[in-house]
Amino acid sequence: MDRIRVSHYMPEDHGSHTDFIAPWAKAVEAAAGGALAVEVLSGTSPFGKLENQYAQVVAGTVDVAHSPGGLPEGRFPLTTLMNLPFMASSSAEGTRLLNDLLDAHLAPEYAGLKVLALHADSGGVLHTRDELVTRLEQLRGLRLRCPAGPMEAALRRLGAEPVPLTPPNIRAAAEDGLIDGAVMAWDVVAYTGTDRIFRHHTDTKLYVSPLYFVMNGESWRRLAPRAQDALESCSGAALARQFPAWWQAWEAPGRALGLAEGQVMGALSSEELARWRGIAAPAVEAHVDSLVAAGHAAARDTYEAALALRGHPSLPQEF
Repeated sequence: MDRIRVSHYMPEDHGSHTDFIAPWAKAVEAAAGGALAVEVLSGTSPFGKLENQYAQVVAGTVDVAHSPGGLPEGRFPLTTLMNLPFMASSSAEGTRLLNDLLDAHLAPEYAGLKVLALHADSGGVLHTRDELVTRLEQLRGLRLRCPAGPMEAALRRLGAEPVPLTPPNIRAAAEDGLIDGAVMAWDVVAYTGTDRIFRHHTDTKLYVSPLYFVMNGESWRRLAPRAQDALESCSGAALARQFPAWWQAWEAPGRALGLAEGQVMGALSSEELARWRGIAAPAVEAHVDSLVAAGHAAARDTYEAALALRGHPSLPQEF
């Protein structure tokens, strides 16, 4: 019997463990009919550090890993184009775009790895301490947590002071008064418990974050054909299609916190959103240009392809 180990960075009560990875492991074992055993190592295990997922799977310390595409920083520059401000407005749109772009544009970034699935999270919205932000002028001087990269540059253009932090560091920064708010997904609000600090929620998606679920290439090649077939049958587009519904469920506990007594929920008007998008646009273009200048010649073509797919009226929103 072949054996593989799967690592991820979430606690075992998060939906990415209970709905996705743990059931996926059981489904793969069932499909393999006794030819493969799958061990899941969650975020509470020694293999659960967010920043270690890529290094572990490349080294073969684990066979499969799940991680945000932004880590390690700069390793997946084309995949993380999906993280550009206002590129996608939902997990469904972001996941569809990632999978439509994979074969023609993104595959070279995963050389040496087998891609089991790409998907986008439910998207980051603005959560603030002191007041509900519904106008551009209210951003001026606010210290806002954000993911590193283009969202950081966009917030700076919008007048805020971006503070790049990974999710595990958000709560401490909030408690210490180092940030006035955070741009983050609703599920992060729930598992960081920051609803008690950031009680104002501007529920307009500013970005989505791509994630990868990948396997070490050598681990894949050493498997018996029956084990490989089982993995194939439980991965790819069939797996990716499930993420939008999962993300809707995974953000529900955080969204419920934002609707609780003592919380304030609002959103940007369409006119205000257009203002933010227009002011952030140069930061987006500058990011794409910087990738090309850094030697990622395919960045401009990939970005243009994403824009074309996003705006194509004949393409379904679900892939």
